[in-house]
Amino acid sequence: MIVRARILTGLIPTCAAMVGVCLSALVSLAPEFAAAQGRTVRVTTTGVERRSVEETEWAVGIIESRSSPQMAAQVAGEIIQVLVDEGSSVSAGQLLAVINNEEYQLEHAENEAGLRRLAALMRNQELELERSQKLYADNLVAQFEVDGMEAQLEAITQELEGAKARVSESQRRLRETRLTAAVKGEIAERHIDVGDYVQTGTIVFDLIDTANLRVRLPFPEYRAPKLAKGLNVRLSSIAAGNEAVHTTITEVRPSVNPANRSLTVVIDFPNPGSWRPGASVRAEVVLEVREDAIMVPQISVVRRPAGDVVYVINAGMAEERLIERGLRNGNLVEVRAGLTGGERIAVDGAGFLTNGARVTEVEG
Repeated sequence: MIVRARILTGLIPTCAAMVGVCLSALVSLAPEFAAAQGRTVRVTTTGVERRSVEETEWAVGIIESRSSPQMAAQVAGEIIQVLVDEGSSVSAGQLLAVINNEEYQLEHAENEAGLRRLAALMRNQELELERSQKLYADNLVAQFEVDGMEAQLEAITQELEGAKARVSESQRRLRETRLTAAVKGEIAERHIDVGDYVQTGTIVFDLIDTANLRVRLPFPEYRAPKLAKGLNVRLSSIAAGNEAVHTTITEVRPSVNPANRSLTVVIDFPNPGSWRPGASVRAEVVLEVREDAIMVPQISVVRRPAGDVVYVINAGMAEERLIERGLRNGNLVEVRAGLTGGERIAVDGAGFLTNGARVTEVEG
């Protein structure tokens, strides 16, 4: 009894599988049986539409800041004031921190005094040269004395130019004690505090430009012939909610990445408001727009052994049309060949039709 029970247990899955195959065969033959018996198939229908269709390709990338400068101290000194913190929004030229400028004020005052002294010496030398030239004209002094005066004036002139350069440099150094933002953005990181002593070149702030953003996107290399500068792009980011950006491709890099066989596309765009560097972004590039394309519902396209077909309904009869699919747009699919436009085709129930089947149109 136990052996018989085991045999029966083993046969049950086999029988179930055979029943399933038989049912599937019957379902697939239902249209033929219906046509053979003269039955009418109930279907919903729709007219063939003509509309524009887009060929698109999408990729995912990371939002970057187009400019992320590191601010460095241009002069050495003690930090005596810090006016911003990490996360602060700053405008270009805004004061961020102050270095003790007492030493640079003294240096500048000394250079200005030296400049004034040389300017006075130059005026005096010009007067001496003028007197010497008059005496030479009256044959009261020799030519070499006049030449000496001219040489001294030229030397003072050159010293005066050097003094002006030193004054300009001390002015710059004094100005650099006030650390200002190079671009509009946010403080990503602060490296200093009051009392710190910084050397020339010490990084004091990391800034990030949040107004001008960039995305680098990898696209498969087979798309290279269609990717070009200026193509329309739709950007969306989960970090920005439902806010979308419509922009264009800024640059297509000339080389293919050998590691993943991808082509890099660069897109620069202004921040519309709530987009942030570091967030993920989905980009959909419009490669081509075909106007006046024939579009049919996806559900109306039936796969048969000969290929994809639709059923054109005319005077209560179904005519099978072999078609060539094109692009898909939502729940619609483009028909590249097989329809001319203006036909009425079966939608719901199309899978139960055969060529020449009688149909009854019902409302969907």
